[in-house]
Amino acid sequence: MVMPDSRVDPHTRIILARYADGRNLRLGDIQPDVLVSRYLSKVMAPEEFAGKTILEIGAGCSLYVPVFLGHGCARYYANDLIPERLAAIRVDDPRYVELAGDFRHIEPPEPVDLVFATLTMMLVVPMLDQFVRKIATILKPGGMLVSMDANYFCPLSIFRLIRERTNNPVRLFNPFRYADIVRRNGLAVEALVPFTAPLPRLTGNWLLGTSFWLKARKT
Repeated sequence: MVMPDSRVDPHTRIILARYADGRNLRLGDIQPDVLVSRYLSKVMAPEEFAGKTILEIGAGCSLYVPVFLGHGCARYYANDLIPERLAAIRVDDPRYVELAGDFRHIEPPEPVDLVFATLTMMLVVPMLDQFVRKIATILKPGGMLVSMDANYFCPLSIFRLIRERTNNPVRLFNPFRYADIVRRNGLAVEALVPFTAPLPRLTGNWLLGTSFWLKARKT
């Protein structure tokens, strides 16, 4: 386990404390085809992963690894602050490469086509500018950022946040401020979509959609 020292900022210490007891080290039970139909289809088709180099931030226990590898990505870099969290997704595939550590300080061996993150940006709101700046530097021209987070314009999402207070690094998160930060770092926002996975009728509704996708491309 990576433990904090005097050089680690206070918010990162909260994240480390959140997972110090080994919580959330198991994969969920959402099947890849359901991930695609209920979630990913709001912003992209899995066929777009073919031949692409992908880096996932906060990849520990990610459900998307089979989607990336199964649709022919060229390389998949799994990044997580806590190395032990990557054990749940580790696969025997030459395309799979682990890059454990603080995303702001890791260096991928090559520029990437896609930076992907789910339920991660809302954990790093105090360092959001630094994260987006780093994303912009490692993306190839034309490369994409695709991320999914809780939508706090939705009262249900706010209730969930308030209910879980102990060692919770999640902060209220404004999708439009996030999109502005992305634009300031040279990425064109192509989609900003609220949704609730089991209820496709709610796609596009900021008050009822519990999550949102952002998709942006480096210009």
